[in-house]
Amino acid sequence: MSNYPYVFCLLITLCICTLDGYSMMSYKVSSKRAYALFAAMTVFCLAVNSYIVINFGIPTFRNYILFTIGLPYFALILLISSDKISQTFFNFWIWINIYEVTVNFSALINDFTLKDEYFLTALRFVLFFAYFLVYNKYLKAKHRSIMKKLDVNWWIFSFIPMFFTILLTLVNYYSKGCNGTLKNYPVIITIHILMFFVYVLISYTFKTVHNSMQRENLAQSMKNQIALQKKQYEFYLQKEESERIFRHDMRHRNLILLDFLEEGDINGAKELLKREINSVEIKSEEVFCANRIVNAVIAKYRFSARQKNLEFTTEIQMPNTLRLDEPEFCIMLSNLLENSTESAKSYIKLSIKSLNRQLSVNVENDCLNPPKKDADGEYVSTKKYGSALGLKSVSEIVKNNGGFLKIDDTDGIFSVFATLRN
Repeated sequence: MSNYPYVFCLLITLCICTLDGYSMMSYKVSSKRAYALFAAMTVFCLAVNSYIVINFGIPTFRNYILFTIGLPYFALILLISSDKISQTFFNFWIWINIYEVTVNFSALINDFTLKDEYFLTALRFVLFFAYFLVYNKYLKAKHRSIMKKLDVNWWIFSFIPMFFTILLTLVNYYSKGCNGTLKNYPVIITIHILMFFVYVLISYTFKTVHNSMQRENLAQSMKNQIALQKKQYEFYLQKEESERIFRHDMRHRNLILLDFLEEGDINGAKELLKREINSVEIKSEEVFCANRIVNAVIAKYRFSARQKNLEFTTEIQMPNTLRLDEPEFCIMLSNLLENSTESAKSYIKLSIKSLNRQLSVNVENDCLNPPKKDADGEYVSTKKYGSALGLKSVSEIVKNNGGFLKIDDTDGIFSVFATLRN
């Protein structure tokens, strides 16, 4: 029997599998370029495997399919994926598991019905395409969310689908009859059922970890709010103490002024009043905005900046009352201003604007030292006892309020721009 029908089957299966695998990954290149690279790899794999099928037969092709199809695609995905290597590894083997389940299921139906290569090809096309539609409509958003949010050891989870792939490959290899059809479907089905329950367990584990992380984030948010309230309380205490001192000093100045007037020294009284007016103008608190809590936060970090001889400029245009969560906004603002105060070289610029129910915050400063990033491109703390949670907290608050976050560190200028729905 000619092997050309099998080459046709390989072409259809390879194309739709590529489409399925492509949709499961996230890439650091444009969609158009990623599609072009996958298409080129598909043509290459098709040429190599068609040559093997035609010249050496289907059994030889099945023995080397992991090396002639799986590894080239894995190398390409690893090269252009924007996920962590461990996450890419996990997604790749999940993809292989889905391929094996679909291939085995379609082979079972074909072996017990028509036993026709074209029917098998059509069936696989329908199954793979159905998976593609279901995944993109119902599963992709949840899958990408898990990849992005969960901080788990993806290497350990990756070995589970890899183990099932190896197990299914061995069973398929040693359970083929003389005509190439599978003969031990009970074992294959048992492995598939076991794999299903393992993945249910993994899903439950992911859900548990996600809930635990949410509780941890909530606890951290409450700690941040308490810390902010403590800072505000300390600021108001300092302000109250300053006012007490001012009232005490004013009493003595008024007594001196009264002495000048009783003695008829008008010029002395005028000079004292001029000095008093100048002193009040210098010491008077600048009002940044009508919101008292936000004003207190800005005043606190303006004071810290001036202690470090940093120029602190503001441009505030915001409503008196915030519709978003006010403590969360103040926590975000405190984190941004604290980071700027710690890292600024000579200046800090703060801009808060309100437009079309959107509140935007932009904090900019020049840098003493270049910002540091980890292997995943995330900013890390340069403080001696820093936790690097400031920007992560800001990112979570922006997400919770349907906003957008942009961070830029070009030309020695560190800038954070955030918008929040108000």
